[in-house]
Amino acid sequence: MAGPSFEEWISHLGLQQIDDPQIDKPVYRKTSFGELELSAEIEKKISTSLRNARDRRKIPRSKLAPMLGLSDQVYNRYENAVSRLTVGRLLHICEVLSISPVEILYPVAPHLWGDDQAEAETRMAIIEKLGNFDGPTLQAILSFLHHLRTKENDEGGNGYDGAAPAAPLFTSAVHGANGSDIHGGK
Repeated sequence: MAGPSFEEWISHLGLQQIDDPQIDKPVYRKTSFGELELSAEIEKKISTSLRNARDRRKIPRSKLAPMLGLSDQVYNRYENAVSRLTVGRLLHICEVLSISPVEILYPVAPHLWGDDQAEAETRMAIIEKLGNFDGPTLQAILSFLHHLRTKENDEGGNGYDGAAPAAPLFTSAVHGANGSDIHGGK
């Protein structure tokens, strides 16, 4: 059996064909909450996002560029969408700025974080909040999350019904963690 056809994959993945002037063949993309963006627009957004991340850290371009092994002029090309970032260069910039690639990429393609703007914003807010927790707190959160059902099928083959079946487990987890019930009693 050959499996799904090319067209079936496009439909299954929710892609739309676009003719991007910078790419000589048709490409298939997901819409960004209703908009299909061309690669030049995406590159401009990446440049803006990169500049904003650097500005938030108050690091002058003239200081950041040599940390990356670049001249100021070469780095300037990234912030002005003249040169395209490689993934390796993006990771190096994130290391030097002590940021997650999500900080650069979310403003460029929020649709990768949710089915709609509200879901994407919620997911991003959670990601940002998680970044402020220490290791033990993250372990506790992960343990709690393992008890929640997700959109995927659970082990019993039951689909996600939108309910929060782990809510009763949360009070047990809190009681077990601090020796008291959720209201502070023993």
